[in-house]
Amino acid sequence: MLVITMETGSLPGGRRRWAGRRHDDDRPDATSGVSSAELFDAVFHALHDGEQVALGFDCALTMPVPPDQGQASAPADPDADADADADALVTLAEPAASQPGLAELGDLLGELGTWRPWTTVSTSLARWKANTSILVWQAVPAPGAATVTPGAAADSFFRQLAAASRREADPTAGTDPTAGTDPAAGTEPAAEAVVNLAAAAARRAGLFVDPAELARPTVSITVTGG
Repeated sequence: MLVITMETGSLPGGRRRWAGRRHDDDRPDATSGVSSAELFDAVFHALHDGEQVALGFDCALTMPVPPDQGQASAPADPDADADADADALVTLAEPAASQPGLAELGDLLGELGTWRPWTTVSTSLARWKANTSILVWQAVPAPGAATVTPGAAADSFFRQLAAASRREADPTAGTDPTAGTDPAAGTEPAAEAVVNLAAAAARRAGLFVDPAELARPTVSITVTGG
């Protein structure tokens, strides 16, 4: 498993810092770079070698659906065109596609759409675990922190993976202090209609993503330490 996190803070020349590590390598920032080409190479070769890849971004990957567009995220009618519903959500997500972080995600998935079009993208831990592919997750700064450090994000992902999986399976898990879960980890139940910006980016790139994920929030993990 290769876990990579993107820092959306600008570097000279418009580059973005990214770093991560594998589950069996405890060296900080064992895999790192500052260019989109380096990021693509790291992800592509990991997938080619049969590894799962988890890509974390420290920007919002879910946005509320405007009130006047609420019907676009309503559960699909069994008799309706599911592809049309999914395309409507992708259209709603388009204005955010050029934002920092999302632009880099779109570029990476677009390259994979060209060179590895059979790649599956998930924003759900359960779906990701069922296939050897890519998970896109949101790295949330710890309370009081303004930024996310890629190395700390990878460490937090590994530490909280089990708790996040349990919380995704049961959103009420973690409310009991004896349950052993981290209430900061996992996907929170959506309180309003949302569009999943990461899933929309995958669909625009021509990669497979479960259409149901377009109307659900991405999995998120609060970054601690580092």
